[in-house]
Amino acid sequence: MRLVVFLLVVVAARSGGSSPPGSEAETREATRKGGRVAPSQDPRVASSRGPDGGTPDAGAPRDGSPAGVGGDVRPAALRVKRESLAGGPGAGDAGPIPADGGTVITSTLSGTLTRAGSPYRIVGDAQGIVTVPKGKVLRVEPGVVLDFRGRPEVTLADVDPRAPSSVMNHQKGRVEMRVYGGIQVRGTEASPVVLTSSNAYGWWGMNFMGEGSVGDGDPVFEQMIFEKVRKNDYNGGRERTRGAMWAYYPGPVTIRRSTFRDNLVSAKCGAVDLMFTVGSLVEGNRFENNRTSDIDRFAQPGTFSMAGGAALCVTHGRNSVVRGNTFRGNVLEAFRGSLYTSLALRPFLTWPNPQNIYDLGGGGAMHYFQPNNDLAEDNLFEDNTVIQGPGSAIVIEDIGTRGVTLRGNRFVNNRAGSGGVVVCYRAVGEVELVLTPDNVFQNNTANGAAAPAVTGECTVDTQ
Repeated sequence: MRLVVFLLVVVAARSGGSSPPGSEAETREATRKGGRVAPSQDPRVASSRGPDGGTPDAGAPRDGSPAGVGGDVRPAALRVKRESLAGGPGAGDAGPIPADGGTVITSTLSGTLTRAGSPYRIVGDAQGIVTVPKGKVLRVEPGVVLDFRGRPEVTLADVDPRAPSSVMNHQKGRVEMRVYGGIQVRGTEASPVVLTSSNAYGWWGMNFMGEGSVGDGDPVFEQMIFEKVRKNDYNGGRERTRGAMWAYYPGPVTIRRSTFRDNLVSAKCGAVDLMFTVGSLVEGNRFENNRTSDIDRFAQPGTFSMAGGAALCVTHGRNSVVRGNTFRGNVLEAFRGSLYTSLALRPFLTWPNPQNIYDLGGGGAMHYFQPNNDLAEDNLFEDNTVIQGPGSAIVIEDIGTRGVTLRGNRFVNNRAGSGGVVVCYRAVGEVELVLTPDNVFQNNTANGAAAPAVTGECTVDTQ
């Protein structure tokens, strides 16, 4: 069956429009057909480990099935759901990518992208990279579509005919966006900005490159749709495996009323990883049907995974606010094997463990690592899943005093293989987690039984 799906995808990709421009002749042809080539200008229960606060959990999942047992273990790339995103926060849908016209981008992005020049067909340079240069600012206006199409013809040629189900096929031909300068993406409810891909194998996502990305204005993303990233370079480098948007940025990143959907990464943080950020705001967004799917090609039977955060991670940062978002249908899973046709599920490593290993996994929606005065309030966590792992909604790890405050959140129908809805690891402060009584827990399960609100070793308070 998987081979049939694979062949259908290949056929669809081969028949889906013309190849992206690469040579000068192709560029001239794109211009003749109505496209233009851009000039090369060139991101606060009871205290002292007592009973959990908030509304008690009400019991079993709606379908009565245990979590983390059996089920569909096909690779995530073949199983990402495409459900209706109507209602709730986040940007609305924007329809299909126009087939004709637009502007071809081959190397760098800066200046202002207008609706008149849309869609922007992002091909990338010879290494499959498009860059916002240091000292430049990219501004994206409402209604603009950025199609990170890369080079589909190279992607198809990258399939090894001797092993068409290899998890390492389709590593070429996709395009990555690197941000060294400033970026301001501002859509509207009626006219969101769309970052997507017409490449059958998706795109490599957006990466901020540490302190090199500072100095040109803090990044802002408003009313945006961000989708179809496939960072599945298994056992690869950080920028190739975590966060469809990896915001390694020592400052505030603002993400408001946007939708992150149908993104897949192979290590942590299915949609967004806010790493070393300070004062970031994530407000009024939808995180739906994102996946973190760890496939360790070299893992031996009985080994564990440390993947975490099916949708959003806040790592090594401080003073972040995650408010009024919807986290729905996100999935965290781990496998071993090198072929999609013979993958084996792996459990997640918990703390404490005989190996004395840190940097653990879990979190069907979020993963906090080394949080510092971070707040999550008024969010909805619904139908998120961790297969054979802990923390159906949130995992919080390596926590200092009042590392995280959870206020006014709703946790509904989330499923995990173990632990509570919220799991704390490696607490090192006095009162590490503040969980106010207005948090609501309903129908969450761990290994098929009603899940406690909080498990782990953190001291919890209700202030």
